[in-house]
Amino acid sequence: MIIRQFLQWIDTAPVGARAEATGALARAYLHSPLSEEDRAAALSALTWLLDDPAPEVRFALADVFARRADAPRHLVLALMRDRSEIAALVLAQSPLIPDADLIDLAAEGDVLIQRAIARRTLLSAPVAAALAEVAPAAVCAELLDNEHAPLLVFSLSRLAERFAGEAELRNRLLARPNLPLAVRHRLLTALTDGLRERAVVLVGSDPDETAVYLEEARERATLVLCAQAEDAAIPAFIEHLRASGQLTARLLIRALGQGNLRLFGFGLALLTGQDREKVAHVLATGRDTALKALLGAAGLPVRCQSVLAIAVLAYRQAEEDFRADASPVIVRQVLEAVAARLEADASAGQTAGEDIVQLIRTLALEAARSEARAFIEDMRAAA
Repeated sequence: MIIRQFLQWIDTAPVGARAEATGALARAYLHSPLSEEDRAAALSALTWLLDDPAPEVRFALADVFARRADAPRHLVLALMRDRSEIAALVLAQSPLIPDADLIDLAAEGDVLIQRAIARRTLLSAPVAAALAEVAPAAVCAELLDNEHAPLLVFSLSRLAERFAGEAELRNRLLARPNLPLAVRHRLLTALTDGLRERAVVLVGSDPDETAVYLEEARERATLVLCAQAEDAAIPAFIEHLRASGQLTARLLIRALGQGNLRLFGFGLALLTGQDREKVAHVLATGRDTALKALLGAAGLPVRCQSVLAIAVLAYRQAEEDFRADASPVIVRQVLEAVAARLEADASAGQTAGEDIVQLIRTLALEAARSEARAFIEDMRAAA
């Protein structure tokens, strides 16, 4: 009886009153002790109201049912396909919407729709992956801000690939504590690439000087990341470096020159296709012929092989384990020995080339400064 009177009244009621009455009927459906007959009639009326030409009426339905697990499912599924501002209400909150529909709307919807999905508390990994694949930067920023969003490694990699050049998203990604090493490196590489014009100002207009400046910045960032990483994360990181063309002889020389023996060992294992333990054994105890064969199998330039071999032998004399990184004190001692050997043996220095010899000198100076900083920090900590 009440529903019949409601339907007779609503045909001529103004929009504001219709929207208010629609909300009241929706709340009564959820909370009032209706008879079975009245409940069925109320549901029919609510379903009929989906066709009301006034968006305010449909908005009232969405506002009441958006958060409810006990809402009529067909109403929610209809409202999610309504105009954007109505659909966004249910898309942001309703637990009744299947992932398949959310994925479709993430791909097809406008920014308002995509933002609503990105803000969902009940967001699954496949839906988050769909947004990471197609949504614009503003939506992906909301996705990264959503602490409930389960972003898998694939999705984080895709976001880094798409938005590494955009500072706002890059900073959001870098701020994530458990960001995979390869993704973090990709972002830092993009950051150094973005400094190209600034580097010209800093080091001059010579493009060769700019290229060297950027390459050194990229190598330093790579080694810092690797030094901070757990052993389990390094193999995938080394593969990322190889796939992106950054696992170079120069990087391996710099790795030895900064005591990053784990990167050096893992890198040789990947380049030669040999087991890491076997590589570590050859580096630590192998004969000269075995060491030369290992460096040759890695495909490294001949002029770099001799310098690497000298550095490996110096680490051996220091009794370093090639499965762990070396301390600043050991690194300085090793580099001083390598530099002295290159200066004493003219043929070795000539074979390596002036650029490699200069790199060793630079690394030796950096090692001395690192050792000094570590010494001062220890003294301050003990004071």
